[in-house]
Amino acid sequence: MAASTNTLLKIIGAFIFATGAFNLLLGFKFVPEHSINLPTSTSASIKKVRSAATKVKKQAQKPSIPSDAAHSKSVTVQTDADAKKEDDAIGSTHFSNSKNHQLVTDQNHKLPKWITDYFDWHSAMRKKFPGDEIFTNPDAPPIIIRKCIEGLCGGLHDRLGQLPFDLYLANQTKRMFFIHWQTPYPMERFLVPPDLTLPEVEYSFDWRMPSYYKYGTKCSKRKECLQQWHRMPELEGNVQGQRRGTNSGKSGADLIEEGIYNLTKGIFKDTKAVAFEILVHLHEDLLEKILKELGETDMIHKTPSFGKIFLSFFSPSKPVQTILDDVNEDLGLVSNEYSAVHCRVRHPFGYSKAAKFHGIYAAKADRYIPDFDGMFKDTMVETAIKAIKCAATKDANAKMYFMSDMSDLVEYMAFNVTDDNYVSSHPEWFQDQSSTNVTAKNLMTKFNIVARKQNTQNLHIDKAKMTDVENFYGAFVDIFLGIHAKCVSYGIGFYAAFAAKISGTECVVKYALEKYGGSKGVASSNQELMCKEDEANKMVASIK
Repeated sequence: MAASTNTLLKIIGAFIFATGAFNLLLGFKFVPEHSINLPTSTSASIKKVRSAATKVKKQAQKPSIPSDAAHSKSVTVQTDADAKKEDDAIGSTHFSNSKNHQLVTDQNHKLPKWITDYFDWHSAMRKKFPGDEIFTNPDAPPIIIRKCIEGLCGGLHDRLGQLPFDLYLANQTKRMFFIHWQTPYPMERFLVPPDLTLPEVEYSFDWRMPSYYKYGTKCSKRKECLQQWHRMPELEGNVQGQRRGTNSGKSGADLIEEGIYNLTKGIFKDTKAVAFEILVHLHEDLLEKILKELGETDMIHKTPSFGKIFLSFFSPSKPVQTILDDVNEDLGLVSNEYSAVHCRVRHPFGYSKAAKFHGIYAAKADRYIPDFDGMFKDTMVETAIKAIKCAATKDANAKMYFMSDMSDLVEYMAFNVTDDNYVSSHPEWFQDQSSTNVTAKNLMTKFNIVARKQNTQNLHIDKAKMTDVENFYGAFVDIFLGIHAKCVSYGIGFYAAFAAKISGTECVVKYALEKYGGSKGVASSNQELMCKEDEANKMVASIK
């Protein structure tokens, strides 16, 4: 019965929205409210105001790992006790030496007023309706939740690269915006709101969803959590493998606008909490067009606003921060004084559809850890060589931090090829002076290239098999090291490009294009960033 009711509501909503679309053709245009008008009693600035929701304890403990984590298929359930331990565990949220680790993003840049107004209002509402009162108090505003509960939600760029669109959706519907993950783990295990007591932190947006028994955050069993989330009303989305539109043919931008309509005038107008999973991060021009039509001058994505928004939402959790501090100390990395070189060698679009290694399609490499040998190894090493050469065209004298989604490649490039014992134990790889291995060895001796020790594989947060939480820390460690880099060299995918976009650095070079797929056109449109390989080879050859 409930399913039939939901189906009927969706049909009615679609009819209402289609009617609105028909009116647009007749010259009528529905323009949502541009900015929330905040009551004077709730518009206190969140600058340097540390809400109870973002307070952390001085003595932090390492978060506990659920004992059944290695056996969970898609959802890691947290008890209230687990959540309490994690709250205790989030502490320092920026690099420990703030003098040496200022972000590249222009700290003097001012965010658009509609965003800061929304930040202020959100903070005021969290204080006025603490904890689950945001759900239970009839005077509390309605809620919109970006969720990732089960299945495929995308990588870091997919999930977190469209905060401007998320804020636009929340702002236009006058709803409290929260983010809630269960896949691969709750996001609080990796990221937390920034600490407002730090001098470089101007805003701290608390995106963490309060615990409430109806909405999958106060449950002890996977089935129970999923049942609660499945009961929550949800906007039509385009996740679960439908990256470039839904079966109905709607684009991500159409889904956002339809969602705004349904949340303000349609079927969800009076619904307290609504979830959504909509990917539209590869179509930033659509939001920019909307903002321009609304009279905005800051289009966000290509200005320091993008990075400032991200850094108002997220800082490393305590465990991730600890690793960052150790890496920076061990490698002597100083913010804005090193280059980051990233090799995404397990991306499905990095190989032709028919390519196979050991009988397995290379396009499936993001789902497993391939053996580091044979043609696959040579292909990955060749990618690393090109990435380093192209990075050198930006600054050959800078220290280079090398990172990859294949830990074996990092070990090989940063540690093995310069180790005489390793080289002598693999004579078949290094006898041919024209081989890829010798080229890599010679290249690594020309530049100051460093990497963190690869204690675990660098797993993709979306497609890796479930394992202990520590095995996912690397993805978050490297994204912050990319953010703090002076220059960024990247190829397939958007992981390192995302880091550069957050930092706002203009010292960026792209050394490879996707072989196929929906992002190929997006990547190829950035021709001005492409590395000139002939020039890179000549420059490297000139260095003795």
